[in-house]
Amino acid sequence: MSAFFQSLLDDPTSFHNAVYSDGFKLSREQIDEVQLNGIRKRFAEMRPLIPMLDKLATEQGVDSIDSINDVIPILFPHTVYKSYPLSYLEKSRFEKLTRWLNGLTTVDLSNVDASGIELIDDWLDLLDKETPLLVSHTSGTTGKLSFIPRTKEQWRQTVVHSGCMLRHWWGENTGPDLFNDKRPLILPGYRYGGSATQRANDYMIELFAGSEDNALFMYPNARFSADVVSLAGRLRSAEARGEQGMLEISPALLKRREGLLELEKTRAQDLQTFFDTARTKFGGKDVYIAGVWTMLYDWAEAGLADGHSGIFGKGSVLFSGGGMKGKALPENYREVIKGFLGFDTTYEMYAISEQMGYSIKCEEGHYHVPPVIVPFLLDPATGEPLPRKDGTTGRMALLDLMTQTYWSGLITGDEVTWGGFDKPCACGRTGTYVHDGIRRYSDKEGGDDKIVCAGAPEAHDQALAFLTELSQ
Repeated sequence: MSAFFQSLLDDPTSFHNAVYSDGFKLSREQIDEVQLNGIRKRFAEMRPLIPMLDKLATEQGVDSIDSINDVIPILFPHTVYKSYPLSYLEKSRFEKLTRWLNGLTTVDLSNVDASGIELIDDWLDLLDKETPLLVSHTSGTTGKLSFIPRTKEQWRQTVVHSGCMLRHWWGENTGPDLFNDKRPLILPGYRYGGSATQRANDYMIELFAGSEDNALFMYPNARFSADVVSLAGRLRSAEARGEQGMLEISPALLKRREGLLELEKTRAQDLQTFFDTARTKFGGKDVYIAGVWTMLYDWAEAGLADGHSGIFGKGSVLFSGGGMKGKALPENYREVIKGFLGFDTTYEMYAISEQMGYSIKCEEGHYHVPPVIVPFLLDPATGEPLPRKDGTTGRMALLDLMTQTYWSGLITGDEVTWGGFDKPCACGRTGTYVHDGIRRYSDKEGGDDKIVCAGAPEAHDQALAFLTELSQ
C-alpha cells in the first residue's frame, strides 16, 4: 500500500498539499475505497454538529453508509446555502440570518450578536472578526446570495491546494513552484470583498506573490459589495414583476450602490488602464494571471491591434474557468490569447463555489475529478443515481471530502457526461472525468431548474423548514 493512498484513507484533507498528480494514478478500487471511507468519516463527524444534516439524515432514515450511493439521499440541493427568507436581507434581520447559518456549520455562532447590523458587508465583517469563519457569498439573480461557511484555515488550504495543482498537474515538480519562487499576480477584479474570488486574495498574495507590491488588481482599494450584488438581483426581480418602485432601500445601501455604480461607469477605461499597467509593470516577467477567457480575449484583441504581443515570460501561467459568459468567441481564441500573452501554460477548471477542490481540464478536453471529491450522476426526473458507466449523462452531484466545517455534498444545476469508469482517459490519468460541454439545467429548461432529490420527496422540505425554524 502506497504512503499516498494510506494518507488519503487516514485523512482526505491531506490531499490539499500532496503531489497533485498522484491523485490520478490510483486504481478504481483504491479511489472507491478512499471515497467510501471518506464519506463515512465526514458523515460521522458532521452529523452531530450540523443541525441541517442531522435533520435530513433523520428524515431520510440514513444512519450508516455502507456504499457510496447510500449518501445520495442526504446530499443537499445547491440552493440550501441560500434557503433563508429574503426578508432577512431586505429588513436587516441579521441576528436571524446568523442563527440560520448556525444550522449549516460545525462552528458555534450562538454567541455572535448581529442584532445591530444593517448591511450584508458589515455582517460578513462581524463574522470575520468574531469567529474562525471567512464566509463567502455567490451572486443571486433574485437577490438571494448563497453564504458558504468556510473557515480561514480552510481558505488558506484552498490556496495551498491550487499551488500544488499548478506545480504537479503534469507530474511531480513539472510546473511552477509559486511557494518558493514568488511571482507577480495579475487579477482583473476587486482586492476586497466577500465573494470566493476575493476571499482567496490575502492568501494568494502571501503564498504566491509575497507582498502587496507584487500583486495587481483592477480595483486595489475597492470592495466588491455583497449588498450591491444582492440589491441588483432584487431590482432585476422587481422589474420583471413590474414592482421596481416598491422596493425599500436604506440610505446606507443607496450610498454603497452609488459608489459602485460610479466605478462601473468607468469600467471599460479602468480595464484598459489595468491591462496597460500589467504590461508596463510586469512585461517580460513570469507571472500568474487569473481571468475568464472572454476578458482575456478582449485584452488580446486590443493589444494586438496596438502592435503588442508576447507580453510576459515563457514561464508564466494562466488559471481560467467559468465558461464564456454568454459571449461568442472565434474558434482560435485560445491561440490568439496565448500569442498575445506570450506563453502556453494554461489551467482550466470546472468547480463549484461550495467546494475546496476543482477539476482541471486535460489535453483531451476532459475535466478530471480528484479522488477526494466524490462524483454522482443523478436522473434529473427522479433524483436516483445513474450507472457509474462511461458516456452516461445526467445531473452532477459532488461531495468534497476536504471540507471539515460544513457539509459540501451538493446536487448541482449542471448537466454533464462522465467517463473514467470503464477505461481511463486517453491522457493517462485514472479516475472519473467530465466531458466538455457542461450546461446548466436552468438554461435547458428556459430559466427554471426544479431539483428532484432522492429518497422521500418531503424529507428535504421538512429539513429546510427546520432550518428556517432555527433562525426564528
